[in-house]
This record gives sequence, structure tokens and C-alpha cells, in this order.
Amino acid sequence: MMWLYTVSHIILSLLVIQKINGISSPLQSYTSYRYSTELQRNVADLWWTVNETQQEITFELHIKTTGWIALGISPAGGMKGADIGLGWVDEGGQVRFQDRYANSSSPPVIDNTTTDWLALKGREQNGWTTIQFKRSLDTCDKMDVPIKSGTNTLIFAYGLVDPDMSQSDGLIYYHDNRRSSRIVPLQSYLNPSPEEKFCWS
Repeated sequence: MMWLYTVSHIILSLLVIQKINGISSPLQSYTSYRYSTELQRNVADLWWTVNETQQEITFELHIKTTGWIALGISPAGGMKGADIGLGWVDEGGQVRFQDRYANSSSPPVIDNTTTDWLALKGREQNGWTTIQFKRSLDTCDKMDVPIKSGTNTLIFAYGLVDPDMSQSDGLIYYHDNRRSSRIVPLQSYLNPSPEEKFCWS
């Protein structure tokens, strides 16, 4: 019976992997990643790799906009309590990236205690914004949400314009309905839970 359980486990894992391999971005990713998924058809894609030795995760987010883009780890699937990396490419072609957190459904504020979301590369091309960034799996920052084994709830959003940096903390214009959430097993596909791995809120 043990071999049957093992085979079933492998098949289930492969089915989950197959389910996430849809990509719509016309832009090439900066590097090869272990995993990728289409967050929203023809709008948003995500790649990632976990470095178990360094205990950190590298993401690459592609969203069809020339404004700001954001990815967050949410404790419950919504804005409240979410740990968010938000970035954009400015008029000079420079990547700007901020570590933010959300106390409520209002715009997330900049985390001025530590900077745990770190931009690596970014560009705007053909109407898409692409940013590669990383963070530790557990930053030990009380304003951050640890990335745990099993499933994690991701939230993402984007704006049509860059933040207004003439305002304090960089004013983010409201994203309206340009946002959603997704349950994703970031660290491992070998620990499936009974519930559906992916969902839209």
C-alpha cells in the first residue's frame, strides 16, 4: 500500500505543477526559475525559485501596465495585515521598489523599520512592467508575513501610473478592480492540502 500512496502523491504533485504552467507575458524572464504561474490571463504572470540554503525566495513579476505593480503575502487573503513589495520603472528607466504593509484596505504604507523586499532588476517594454525581486522566507520583522511550507496566499495589484513621489510616502493611485488573490504553494508541491490549491477571491 505504501507504493500506491507514493505513486498517488507523485501524480497529484505533477497535476498541481501542470495546473500552474500557463504564461501570457510576451517578455522573456531574466533567468530560469523553478516555478511559474499565470496570475491573471493575459495580464499578470509570476515566476519564483526558493533557495533553501539562503532561506530566501526570488520572484519575477510581469504585469501588463506601465504603472506600479505589487505582490503581497497575505495572512488571510485580503489587504489587512499583508506584507507587500511594490515597484515601478520611472521615467529614467530606473527600478523603484518599496517594502510596504497594509493595516487595512487603505493604501499600504512604507515599512520604515527594515527593507526586506529587495529589487534586483526591472524594465518596461511593450506595455508591460517586469521586476525581479527577493526576500527572506522569514524576515523576523513583525510587519512582515513569513512564507511557510505548504500553501501561501498571494495578493497582487497594479496601477495605471507610477506613484506620485512628490507626496509623502509616494501617493499610490487606487487600483480599482485591478487586483486579486491566489493560493500558491510557494515552497513545495509535495505537501498538498485537502483543499483546492488555487482559487480566486
